[in-house]
Amino acid sequence: MRRLYTLTAIALFTAGSLVAQHDAKSKDMLDKLSAKTKAYKTVEVKFSFNITNKDQNIDQTQTGTLKMKGEKYYLKLDDKEIFCDGKEVTTYSKETNEAQVIGVDELDQDGMSPKNMFTIYEQGFKTKVKSEQKDKQGRNVMTIDLYPLKPTEKDYTMVRLDVDKDKIEFIKATILGKNGSYYYYTITDMTPNIEMDDNIFIFDKTKYKGVKVIR
Repeated sequence: MRRLYTLTAIALFTAGSLVAQHDAKSKDMLDKLSAKTKAYKTVEVKFSFNITNKDQNIDQTQTGTLKMKGEKYYLKLDDKEIFCDGKEVTTYSKETNEAQVIGVDELDQDGMSPKNMFTIYEQGFKTKVKSEQKDKQGRNVMTIDLYPLKPTEKDYTMVRLDVDKDKIEFIKATILGKNGSYYYYTITDMTPNIEMDDNIFIFDKTKYKGVKVIR
């Protein structure tokens, strides 16, 4: 479960095979959000990632950066890096000095791809507006709850998205896991349409001394 939420970073959740059910207001906002972000040629997202579980006395926070260009992406967290060149996904662990390589098709079957982050609601969920209010920064925030249509097949019971209504941008995503853990992704900065060299999406083992590559 930790692998799923780490890899998908800020909202990278599985899209099921069922048609989604939405109330009109949440659908309108999510459609606008999806259209805006899909129009980006590239996007760089900086975020913080927090896991809490009171029963297990867990409260961990780390920061990350996600860069995306079409089907390619690069995700950097405190303890790992993930490279996708469009064909393969390489997950490098700093702790073990190992790099695990799998095919993109294998990854997508599990719905674990950052490119799905802006379209997670389109299939497999019913959505509902929970609230609309100003936050401490004065932003007009719409909070939308997403419930999986096949809850027994998921490791979570709900996904909650906070969206800036004026800028039509993600602010925060929260996942409620069935194990009692809460996973929070808070976007601190989002920059679209910046130049990105394709080499940043390729894992270069020569830059990681002694790395063990696992296929």
